[in-house]
Amino acid sequence: MLSLKKHHVVIAGILGGFAIAYHDSTVAVWQQLQSTLSALSSVSPGPQTNAINPSQTLASDRDNPSSRLVSNSSLGEHFRSDFLTSEASSKAGASSTSSPAWPAVSSNIQATRSNGPNPLSTVRIASFSLEAFGESKLKKAAVVETIVRMIRQFDVIALQHIQSKQQNIVPELLDKVNQSDRRYDYCIGPRVGSESNQQQFAFLFDTDRIETDRLQLYTIDDPQALMEFDPLVAWFRCKAVPIDKAFTFTLVNLRLDPLTNGKELKMLPDLIRSVRQDGRSEDDIILIGNFGYSDSELRSLKNVGMLMALEGIPTTVTGEAMLDNIVFPARATDEFTGRAGVVDFLRQLNLSIDQAFQISTHMPIWAEFFAAEGGSPGYTN
Repeated sequence: MLSLKKHHVVIAGILGGFAIAYHDSTVAVWQQLQSTLSALSSVSPGPQTNAINPSQTLASDRDNPSSRLVSNSSLGEHFRSDFLTSEASSKAGASSTSSPAWPAVSSNIQATRSNGPNPLSTVRIASFSLEAFGESKLKKAAVVETIVRMIRQFDVIALQHIQSKQQNIVPELLDKVNQSDRRYDYCIGPRVGSESNQQQFAFLFDTDRIETDRLQLYTIDDPQALMEFDPLVAWFRCKAVPIDKAFTFTLVNLRLDPLTNGKELKMLPDLIRSVRQDGRSEDDIILIGNFGYSDSELRSLKNVGMLMALEGIPTTVTGEAMLDNIVFPARATDEFTGRAGVVDFLRQLNLSIDQAFQISTHMPIWAEFFAAEGGSPGYTN
């Protein structure tokens, strides 16, 4: 039995030539991305529609029909219609800040809105591995703007792989997120991992729709160093419904190390039991983040009654692997609406692989839940 305890968070020559060539290539790619965003911002907005035509399917849908509900969901339309000019293109002289006209996207799900957050009766919980998010990435205006626009589509989002010695990385990201009509706050854990690979986990959440108890924020204390990155645990409650009816849930933000040959994966049932016994008496415990494994490899979780929001769909930009997921108890979390998906920003923004990799090799993933306990829709302010 894995022993896990709660720990609260209070708060040159040839080589030179290759280096120069790589730098020039990176700069060229980055300038191309900025140019693309600038061009998009100058396009006049087309008509917005709430319904998405399910008969229009992309090639990937035809090849893998089972992935249609998640790979091309209505959230993709929200993201595209909300994507405005980046800071970089604004500096370049772009004057238009209207939403660009985007081609229709296929989906078997009807869009709830053409713009903005989902209705108050539901909340979207998301995860995004930012992949070495630090000072360098924060300086790339178009990259940050893309990340910001995606974050705004969710009510609470778990972030992994924040890697910086500075304390202001997440606050600066939050400042950019809040340059809109939505107001987010954040919770962040301590640096975890080996001395040579220190990383942080964080949560960003819309304060109009989600609240948290910061006294319940903690990171798993793993004195035996059984896991490379100690997960961050936080408790949340939906604000769209009366308190006595609101959906409450615990998010376990994690990143597993596949180099452990499945050892960390086998510990997850014990991790769930540990969080369940942390004194909150919360039955809706949601594991979220970078598992490093596909849904078919998470059989140990299925054996203890957990469901996967995503099944059989890649979550990496290249489409070669499924690494990220949202996992919750089948019997306890009947608040799940059945809607889940990935934000395929490479195709949605027509980026090259190099451009997309500057954002992340992972795509954001999300799942939708009713804001009221028991999966009862219909409550609004």
